[in-house]
Amino acid sequence: MSQKPKSSYQIMTSILSNYNPTKEEKEIINSFFMCRYLSGNQRAVFVGNFINRYYNELPLTVQYDLSKQLLRGKIKFIQAPKKEKINDKVLENITRYYRVSLSDAIQYLELMDQDEREHFETLYDGQ
Repeated sequence: MSQKPKSSYQIMTSILSNYNPTKEEKEIINSFFMCRYLSGNQRAVFVGNFINRYYNELPLTVQYDLSKQLLRGKIKFIQAPKKEKINDKVLENITRYYRVSLSDAIQYLELMDQDEREHFETLYDGQ
């Protein structure tokens, strides 16, 4: 009976464990998501920053091995980034104000700070 293949996330989080993935497993990791995952801990930010800078020059297996060697035993757990809840009213107001599609409005929303979001929440109230 064969073992269920591990997901990219499981392989990426194995940086902090004793599990040693195969070369093929390491190659399914997304470099961007690995940097994002590593940025969730102050001690791992420098590794994520280095990988982010040289991701196109370092093979994925090297990125993984470097992270594992530098962080071994220093960090026990990194919490995954929480998914942010999107306010439908704000999205509707952004699409209306900028006359853009919903997918474009989501991208606009990601670039806005909290004050801008609050502005769009009440922009068309009473109309």
